[in-house]
Amino acid sequence: MDEVRTYYNEKSKIYDEAFDSLVFRVLDAITWKYLEPYIPVNTDAFVLDAGGGTGRWSVRIARKGCKVVLMDASSGMLRIAAERISEEGLQQRITMKKGDITKTGYSDETFDVIFSEQTLFLFKEPDTLIKELLRVLKKNGRLVISAHNRYAQCLASLPEKPTSENLDKARKLLLGERHSSMTKDGTVKIYSWSPQEFREILERNGLQVEKIIGKGTTMPLRISKHVFAKKKYPEKLFSKILLFELAICEKPDAVALAGILQAITRKL
Repeated sequence: MDEVRTYYNEKSKIYDEAFDSLVFRVLDAITWKYLEPYIPVNTDAFVLDAGGGTGRWSVRIARKGCKVVLMDASSGMLRIAAERISEEGLQQRITMKKGDITKTGYSDETFDVIFSEQTLFLFKEPDTLIKELLRVLKKNGRLVISAHNRYAQCLASLPEKPTSENLDKARKLLLGERHSSMTKDGTVKIYSWSPQEFREILERNGLQVEKIIGKGTTMPLRISKHVFAKKKYPEKLFSKILLFELAICEKPDAVALAGILQAITRKL
């Protein structure tokens, strides 16, 4: 995890800049749509934002009235989070903790809800993380967690003019012979799973999967990068893309088309 920690420490100052783009605005809207119904409004309730980074989601969750623990391994990301939390005046509702989310240090069944967005892809052995999150989650509590879709990842690895080498690498990733790809700068490995593999990881650890939705069906594989990466775009374009994305989220057999998988699970 040292490479991961270093990567996010270095990226922390510019990390949030990407979220102004069209694609992330759409993804964020979908994420919140399927997360908000499970956020407790009880002021005594506890939510864990596991791998919460710069606090983007912790702030949004805390506004609902509950208490939030934002845990992340990167001191750089947590510094940005501290500034955001202070600006929002949420210091009394959000506790920041630097640490490894596979070893939270909290007692069994501490949290009413756990949210983990864009973290599972960092783990070659996902069960290590799932087991710890399950341990600190209360019985009947919800874990909302995302994973990168292997199918979309192997397709995205192909350039417009693929070579034999590109195709071989994509095929190996698809078939599970090659377990990861890398960030663009080649410093951090990214692990992905098919929708069925993702479900099996969750279920074998004792979670009831209530729903898996696919986020990012139209982008980036269907709508070109020069469109989805824009930070200035017609509001109507955003609304129409979001409308389409939300409609396809309700099609269970379309989940394999998406870039990101988001599971809503319950601890039995």
